[in-house]
Amino acid sequence: MINYLLSKLYDRLEKASIRQKDREYRKRFKIHPAARLGYLPHIVFQGNIEMGANSYFNSGKIYSGKKSSVKIGESCAIGYNVVITAISHDPDFPTGPENERPFVEASVTIGDHTWIGSNVFVLPGISIGSNCVIGANSVVTRNVPSNSIYAGVPARLIRMKSQLPNEDN
Repeated sequence: MINYLLSKLYDRLEKASIRQKDREYRKRFKIHPAARLGYLPHIVFQGNIEMGANSYFNSGKIYSGKKSSVKIGESCAIGYNVVITAISHDPDFPTGPENERPFVEASVTIGDHTWIGSNVFVLPGISIGSNCVIGANSVVTRNVPSNSIYAGVPARLIRMKSQLPNEDN
């Protein structure tokens, strides 16, 4: 009986903690009220982040710096363990202590109605167009045009999406 009560208490505390983190994220970042955040214990946001209506971020990390941002459009579906970063260390700088290496910042933009699969990594400065699909386990190293399907390491064009049929016909 005691174990049952303790598990119920733990569940309530965990749900309260998740609700609190949701409120903090919505206050600190520009997350539309109709946007949904998935499993909050496994979501980390840092920097200037904007998420449009009806978009969903399941789990992972989004980072930007003081001079960059990450903008996610409307009705986007973002899978598990996705990393979107608008900040990185300068690859041309000689190796040395991490705190001495300069940062490179470039904003990331994700268009409306885009689906990003699980375990995707999006590099700084990338623009992903509207109505795109990024396949699971991909690394996006270049801009992705609208209405396209990209996948792989590095992500490459698989094919262009066919246009949706006209609803009047």
